[in-house]
Amino acid sequence: MSQRELDQAIAEVRGETVDEKAVRDAAGRVFRNLFDTAYIHDSGARIRSCADFQALIPAYLNLALTPARALLLEDHVLGCVDCRRILHEARSGKPLTMARAGEKGRRRVSGLTWALAASLAIGVAIGLTGGHYGLLPGQHAVRATVASVEGKLYRLSGLKSSLLTAGALITNADELRTDKGSRAILRLVGGGEIELAERSDVSVSRNWQGMTVHLQQGRAIVQTLDGRQSALYVSSGDMRVPVRNAVLSLDHGIRGSRIALAKGSAQVEQGQRTFQLAAGQQAATDGLENVSIASEFAWSQNADSYLTLLNELSLLQKQIQAIPGPGLRYSTDLAKYVPENAAVYAAIPNLGGTLAEAKQIFDERLAQSEVLRNWWNQKPAAQSAQFDRAIAQITSISHYLGDEVVFAFVSSGTHQHQSPLFLADIRQPGLADYIQQNLPSSAGIQIVDNAAKPPVASGKLLVSLSGGVLVGSDDPAQLKRVAQIVQGSAAGGFLATPFYARIAKAYAAGAGYLLAVDLEQIVSKSVSTSKEHVPPGLNNVQYLVLERRDAGSGTETRAALSFDGTRQGIASWLGAPGPMGSLSFVSPDAALAISFVMKTPRAVMEELINFVSQSNADFSRELSEVESNAGVSLLNDVAAPLGNDATFAIDGPLLPVPSWKIAIEVNDPERLQQTLATLVDHFNQQLSEKRGNLQLGTEQVNSRTFYSLRSDKAPNLTAYYTFVDGYLLAAPSEGNLLQAIQNRQTGYVLAGSANFRNQLPADRDTNFSAIVYTNAGSSLGPLAQQLKGARTLSPAQQQSLSTFLANSGPGLVCVYGEPDRIVAASRGSFLGFNLGTLAGIHQG
Repeated sequence: MSQRELDQAIAEVRGETVDEKAVRDAAGRVFRNLFDTAYIHDSGARIRSCADFQALIPAYLNLALTPARALLLEDHVLGCVDCRRILHEARSGKPLTMARAGEKGRRRVSGLTWALAASLAIGVAIGLTGGHYGLLPGQHAVRATVASVEGKLYRLSGLKSSLLTAGALITNADELRTDKGSRAILRLVGGGEIELAERSDVSVSRNWQGMTVHLQQGRAIVQTLDGRQSALYVSSGDMRVPVRNAVLSLDHGIRGSRIALAKGSAQVEQGQRTFQLAAGQQAATDGLENVSIASEFAWSQNADSYLTLLNELSLLQKQIQAIPGPGLRYSTDLAKYVPENAAVYAAIPNLGGTLAEAKQIFDERLAQSEVLRNWWNQKPAAQSAQFDRAIAQITSISHYLGDEVVFAFVSSGTHQHQSPLFLADIRQPGLADYIQQNLPSSAGIQIVDNAAKPPVASGKLLVSLSGGVLVGSDDPAQLKRVAQIVQGSAAGGFLATPFYARIAKAYAAGAGYLLAVDLEQIVSKSVSTSKEHVPPGLNNVQYLVLERRDAGSGTETRAALSFDGTRQGIASWLGAPGPMGSLSFVSPDAALAISFVMKTPRAVMEELINFVSQSNADFSRELSEVESNAGVSLLNDVAAPLGNDATFAIDGPLLPVPSWKIAIEVNDPERLQQTLATLVDHFNQQLSEKRGNLQLGTEQVNSRTFYSLRSDKAPNLTAYYTFVDGYLLAAPSEGNLLQAIQNRQTGYVLAGSANFRNQLPADRDTNFSAIVYTNAGSSLGPLAQQLKGARTLSPAQQQSLSTFLANSGPGLVCVYGEPDRIVAASRGSFLGFNLGTLAGIHQG
C-alpha cells in the first residue's frame, strides 16, 4: 500500500461520524488517568492550572525549561489571556500577579512510574490530537483535500514551499497560502468547506475537542451545512468560533478580525467574553467599524448564493451610519459662489480662533511641499503679508459669521495672478457697523458698496456684505464678479467642475478642516518641469486633499493624493491593502517599524528596468552582461521568488549594535537561497583587496537552519537570516532571530500592543498598504535617562532632553493604496513629520 493510499484510508476512518459525547468522555478518562500523574514539572508539582503554568514563566524567560516543557507553556499561553498577560508583564519587568494555585499538595512517584506514565501520556496525546511530530502512524493524518485552485496555492514548510493542485491532500497543521490574485477551496474531512481569498494563510488541525481552522491572515469563508458532523472551530487572532450548520466570513488583518454570518448562528469567544451572533450580524475587534455584510462575501465565487441568503433574511446592515459628533459639516452653501477657476479651496469651522490655526496648517504645508511653495513664492512679499493680516482681521469678527468660512485662491487677469477670496454667511446684523467702529482704517479693510463704482486696487481687503454673504478679496474685479454670483446676476460654475466633485466627497464623509489643491492647474501654470521628464506614474497627479476631523474618538488627519485614472508606474508599486505577515516578527518594544505591501515584485522590477532603459539606451545590454556573468536573472531569480509584503524595524537595544530586523515574504525560499549563494560566489570571484571576501555560513539549531553573511574586511558586522513560515527573517544576531520567532509564536507582537492599537485611525479597513510606526522613547528613553543621571549635561541640555522624552510617545501613519489614489491617515504628527510630508510630490 502506498503512502497516499494509507493517508486516504486514515482520512476515511477519521471521517466517520462518532458521537461527540462519547469522544469527550473517553478523552476525559484518559487525561484524568494519565495526565494528572504525568504532567509533573521539575520540582514535582503537577501542571493542572494556570498557576502551575505561570510558575514556569521565570525559567522559560531564562531559557532554562526543557524544549517539551517550553512547548507546553507556549501552547497554553496562546489560548489563555491571563497567562499571556502575565508573560508580557514578566518580559517588561513588572511585578507578576500570579493566579492562586488550586492545589498545593504533591504526590511522590518513582522514576519508573514517571517514565511509564509519561510515555503512555505522550503516546495517547499524539494519537488523540493528531499532533505535529510524525512519531506514530496517522500522525500526519489527512485533514482536508484541495477541491479547486484559481491561481497558485502554496504549502509552506521552513525553507521549502510547494505548489498544490486540485486533489492534493492536506495533513495536520500544514500551512497553506494563496498567492496574489488567487483563490482556493478546501474540503474538510468529515464535512465542511473553506474558501480562501488571495494572500490568505490557513492551517487545519485536530485535537480531542474537534477540528480547528486557523486563519493567520487574509480572508476565508467557512461553511458547514450538516448539523450532525463533528465539532468544527474557526480561530483567528483573539476570536474562536464553534461552527455548526452555518456560513461565516472571517477577515483577519493587522488591526484585528471581523466575523460575519450569512446563515445559522455562532457563539463567539473573544478573549474573556463570549457572545452570540445570528445570521446577518457581524462582530469585530475593538476599533474596527462595521461594514456592509454583503461586502464580506462579495469576493467569493459563491457570492450570489451568500447575498441571496442575506437578502432573504432581511438583516443587512444599515448603509448609512449615524452622523458623528457635532462639528462636522456634511454640506456647504458657500462653494456655489466660488469662481470656476479656483486652484485652492479651504474650509474651516467658525469656532473663534480657528482661522489662525488653519493658517498655521497651511504654512506647514507650504514648508513641506515644493509644488505649493513654488506657486506661493511667485507672489510678492507684500501680498503674502496682506494675506496674514486678512486672517487676523476676519478672526476678530468671527462671531458675526456662520458655521463655516471658505477661502480660495483664484486665477485672475492675464498674468495668472492668484488672488485670495474669503466667503462666509452672515448670521446676525450689525457687521458693517462693527467693522467701522472697531477696526481702524489702518486695519486694511474697506467695505464696498456694490452699487457704487468699484474702487481701484489699493492693497486693502475689500469686503462686500450684500446678499447675506461676506465676500472678501484684494482684487476689485474679482470682488465684483463674486458679488454678482451671490446676487444671482452671474453664474459661478465651480459646482460643475471635477475639482468640486472631489471636494463634495470630503463633505459627504463629514468635513472638519479641509484643504483641497488642484495640482493639475498649479503644475501647469506655476511649474516649468515638462511632464515628459516626470517618472511614469507621477505625471497624472490630480488632486491633493488634506482633512482633519475632531470627533469623539480624538483628532484624525487624512491626506489623499488622487490621480487622473488608475495609478500607473511608480505610483502603482504600492499594493492594495492586504495582510502584512512580516509585521508579526516585530515586538511591542520596537522604536521604528516600516511595513508595506507591494504589487508583484516581478512586475515592479520590469517597470523599473523599462524606465531606466528609456533614459539609458545601453542599460539593457549592460544588465544582460551582468546577469550572464553572475548566472542570475534579476527578474526570475531575485524578484520572482519574493512575495508581496516586507518590514524593516529597529526592535531592541541600540547599543552596542542597533537591533535592526528585516522580514520579507518569500514564495520560493529554496530558489532565493540558491540565488544568494550564487551572488556570493560571483562576488568572491570578482573580489579585490579593497572589497574583501564574503563568507556565507550555515548553522543548524534544533530543526532550523540559520545562515550568516559576513565580510572578512569587517568580521564584526555580520547579518544572520533564516526562513520562517514563508518569510526571510534577518537580524544582526542569531539571538535576535530566535527572540523574534519566539515573540511571534507567543503573540508578543507590535500589532497587538496598546501603543499600536491606540494610534489606529477609525475606519473600516482591516489591512493597510503601508504603515510607519515610531516610538523613540522605547529605545532612546533608557539611554537618555542614563545621560541625565550622569550629570554631564548643562541645565539647558537637561531641559531639552526632558522635552524630548515628554514628546517621544508612539505615532502611527497608515497608508492605503486605492485604485486611483493613495490615502494616508494618522491621529497626529509623526516625529516632526505630518501627513503633508508623506503626501507631497517633489518635482524639479
